Amino acid sequence: MQISKYVAAIASVLTLAAIIPTAGAGEESSLWKIQKTLAAKKYVDLTHAFEPGIPRWPGFPDETRKTIYWYDKRPGTMGSGFFSEVFSHVGQWGTHVDPPAHFVKGLRTLDQIDPKEMILPLVVIDVHEEAAKNPDYTLSIERLKKWETDHGEIPAGAFVAMRTDWSKRWP
Repeated sequence: MQISKYVAAIASVLTLAAIIPTAGAGEESSLWKIQKTLAAKKYVDLTHAFEPGIPRWPGFPDETRKTIYWYDKRPGTMGSGFFSEVFSHVGQWGTHVDPPAHFVKGLRTLDQIDPKEMILPLVVIDVHEEAAKNPDYTLSIERLKKWETDHGEIPAGAFVAMRTDWSKRWP
């Protein structure tokens, strides 16, 4: 089971439930149309399954898992059970957001960042060919300027991602 996908799916449902107005709200304030548009789009899954033994920074302990409830055994009842596990891993493991406080004490933590701040224009700088030739490739100002020459100015406040294809090296 890919826990990261499961958590992301729950977060998406909860987010939509929190922002989509109730039925009967005026069309101008409804997000149902936007939700339908977004649901029809193509998505690229960049996640990898969390599991013990995945690559990680050597200073982090490995993930641990423990089954605490199993289907046929529910403590204190005669009825059917359910499946539930406890996972333990470092917060900066896998795809995640590093808030400013991750690097500088006193700056904002993730709970202090409004989710609206995470809806940004995306710019992908494709350097997978350069990274294949040089595994220590570093994105330069010149490379960003080349992207802008080819595609237009990077919007203010954009999320700029670098495509390296290092994910293909995943075990």
